[in-house]
Amino acid sequence: MTPCGRARRHTSRGAMAALAWKFPRTRLPVGASALCVVVLCWLYIFPVYRLPNEKEIVQGVLQQGTAWRRNQTAARMFSCGIV
Repeated sequence: MTPCGRARRHTSRGAMAALAWKFPRTRLPVGASALCVVVLCWLYIFPVYRLPNEKEIVQGVLQQGTAWRRNQTAARMFSCGIV
């Protein structure tokens, strides 16, 4: 065997040892694996964050407009000294 071949095999073994040291191989119990699958399926079916539909976006924009108009009226009244 050539020295290069031995060196290549040695470094790959060293790399594998480093990976094994960094990421030890552990086995989860069957129940834990099943629980992970159930949680992932649950999050897929019922996501935590839901995008609003178009109707909800329009309602939110209209509410902001009403609040902004109310605020402008209150600011005008305050600056005139009515309040």
